[in-house]
Amino acid sequence: MPAAHGRLTRVYINGYDLTGFYRKQGSELTRETAESTVFGLSDKTYLPGVRDASLSLEGIFDGAVDGIEQVLLAALAADPTIAAICPQGDALGNIALGFSALETKYAIESSIDDIVSLANELQSTGGRDRLLVHHALSTEVATGNGTSLDNGAQTTNGGVAYLQVPDITGITNLAVTIEDSADNVSFATILTFAGVTADRNAQRVAISGTVRRYTRMRQVFTGAGSAQFWVGFGRK
Repeated sequence: MPAAHGRLTRVYINGYDLTGFYRKQGSELTRETAESTVFGLSDKTYLPGVRDASLSLEGIFDGAVDGIEQVLLAALAADPTIAAICPQGDALGNIALGFSALETKYAIESSIDDIVSLANELQSTGGRDRLLVHHALSTEVATGNGTSLDNGAQTTNGGVAYLQVPDITGITNLAVTIEDSADNVSFATILTFAGVTADRNAQRVAISGTVRRYTRMRQVFTGAGSAQFWVGFGRK
């Protein structure tokens, strides 16, 4: 995919679409190292340590009843916070970054020569997951299958999936699964999210083992109505 403008970025947190509230995001992935240099070497050597990841967000403050202040207080209230960032938009197959994190900062800042702003920082509790969008944030009205993605070959280290559900209307349960296939014809379920019965739902589910070449998502409705949701899945 060619370079993309930052305006395409999408931000989904704990079942909320916060895209319209933020104007800057940054995710950082680091890894500790331990020096292992010994006598006789002319260059330092290091051993790899544990990885760490964090997410920072900046937006414009709005203290109205339905403004970002109230939305964020609700969206970031859960521990852990389940966040998905789509830096190039959330079209099918685009890269997304997933976080299961704890909020460590919520600041409201103002100066005499600028608008009032806010900033959030979140510390990941499980690294940063690299995902591919399997369902852009959109509304479905019936049971169905998503479009499959081709990885080129199977993998053997498992994977992780994220679900963000801002809204369900009418239906009594939304069941979302990830399926895989060797031939893009016969699919089998490899990962299942907990059933969703109310708005503002977000989940992260990890699996181990083999993931075959093709993957897709599937939604199953109980009852009649609609559901607005987003799905990402990544191989480990």
